[in-house]
Amino acid sequence: MKSLIVSTALIFACVGASAAPTPTGSGFPGDKGRPFDGLPFPPGPMPPRPPERPLPRGPALDLAVEAAKAIVEACKGYHVGVSIIDSAGTPKLYYIPDGTDGSHAYTGFRKAYTALTFKMPTSQVGALTKTDPGVVARIKADPNLLTFAGGMVLKAGDVVIGAVGVSGAEPSAKDEECGLVGIGKIKHRLK
Repeated sequence: MKSLIVSTALIFACVGASAAPTPTGSGFPGDKGRPFDGLPFPPGPMPPRPPERPLPRGPALDLAVEAAKAIVEACKGYHVGVSIIDSAGTPKLYYIPDGTDGSHAYTGFRKAYTALTFKMPTSQVGALTKTDPGVVARIKADPNLLTFAGGMVLKAGDVVIGAVGVSGAEPSAKDEECGLVGIGKIKHRLK
C-alpha cells in the first residue's frame, strides 16, 4: 500500500512538472524566451509559425543608423553606446562603436525604454522622482527603468514611434545633448 501511494505521488509530481508553464523571456520588451528551451530544433517538420501581425511603428533602419552615427560623432571623445527602440519597446538598433563597452547599449536601452514608458525624456522623469512617489514606485518595480539623462522619445508629428537611449558620456546630461543632435538629423523624416 505504501509503495502504491509513493508511486501515485510520483506520477502526480511528474504530471505536474510537465504541466508547468514554459519560462518566458527576460522581461525585456520583445523577448519571447528561448525557443525549444535553448536546445537544437526537434527532428521532423517545424510547427507552423503564428500569423504575422502588424509591426509596431518605429524609425526606418537607415534613419536609426544615421541618428546613431550622428550621436557618436557629437559625443566624440566619449565611448558611448546607442540604443534605438520602436513604439512597443522592442530593440531596433544597438550601436556600439569599436572601443566602447557593450554594457552601454544595455544602459542606453533602459534609458530609451524609460523615455518611451513615460513619453518624456529621462531627465524629466528623474526630476519627477523628487516630487512624485508614484513615479519612484514604478521605477523601483521595473528593473528596465532608469532615470539618468540620455533617453529621449522619437516622434513622427505628435505620435511617439520609439525612443533613443545614449550611455557613456559624463555627466549623463551630455548623453542627452548628443542624443538630441542625432534626433535632430532625422526627426523631419520619421513616419
